[in-house]
Amino acid sequence: AAEAGDTDAQVNLGILLASKSNPPQLEEARRWLTAAARSGDISAQVNLGMLFASRWNPPQLEEARFWYTAAARSGDPDAQYRLAVLMLEKLEPPELAEGRRWLTTAAEAGHSGAQYRLGVLLAIEWDPPQLEDARRWYTTAAQAGHTGAQVGLAILLANQWDPPHLEEARRWYTAAARAGHTGAQVNLAILIATQWDPPELNDARDWFTAAAHAGDTDAQANLGVLLADQWDPPQLEEARRWYTAAAQAGHIGAQYNLGILLSERLDPPVLEEACRWLTIAADGGHLQAAHALERLRE
Repeated sequence: AAEAGDTDAQVNLGILLASKSNPPQLEEARRWLTAAARSGDISAQVNLGMLFASRWNPPQLEEARFWYTAAARSGDPDAQYRLAVLMLEKLEPPELAEGRRWLTTAAEAGHSGAQYRLGVLLAIEWDPPQLEDARRWYTTAAQAGHTGAQVGLAILLANQWDPPHLEEARRWYTAAARAGHTGAQVNLAILIATQWDPPELNDARDWFTAAAHAGDTDAQANLGVLLADQWDPPQLEEARRWYTAAAQAGHIGAQYNLGILLSERLDPPVLEEACRWLTIAADGGHLQAAHALERLRE
């Protein structure tokens, strides 16, 4: 059917060759997708753009842009979104204004990924930040269940808004945390452990633990801090376990905190292991670790 000019067959064959073959047959995939794309098939144009932007080595960004643009001008929101991401994240220098235009078009068509990415652009990358518009787009995507947007909205409300809207931030962090977003779990735990009055340490511990068990090193490091410095009485052995997990994964703050715990908090101190972790952290550029190491060696 593909040989006979059936564009659906050409697209399906191109996707199969690019994504399901082992090894991928990218040249053949390109041939079939190009045939369908030249016939005006929007799915072929989008998939050809993805092939050039993400699978080709080196990426063929101008080719990707050409095909994304063809589909975007036909009104395809996913193509509009992908074209905008290409402009914002892969072109050098980024084309912020044009990227914003395509994101806005896709966002207004209901593309939740575009709504989220537009929120990021306006809140973080735009100069000056456009927080009202960012909040509006984050909220639209968050209400549709986009966990990244829920987290972005919570960060905006807790850290960028004046005054902070902590209750609403907590609500959005919680929505994403319950959906399994480890970053949301960590941020929610930090919020209720450090910005809430009074701190809700039991809930913070639960959320840190959930993310820590999922392998999030920030969660492991923060759980260590909570157990060592905020818990009454301190849970030093459990803190040591979580610091160690994060330290072994390369978390420099955990390496430093583990060194301090071993040298200053445990009785008796475990100096050889403390020196080892402080050395690793100091070699990684942690100044406090270098100073602590000097004190230990005096």
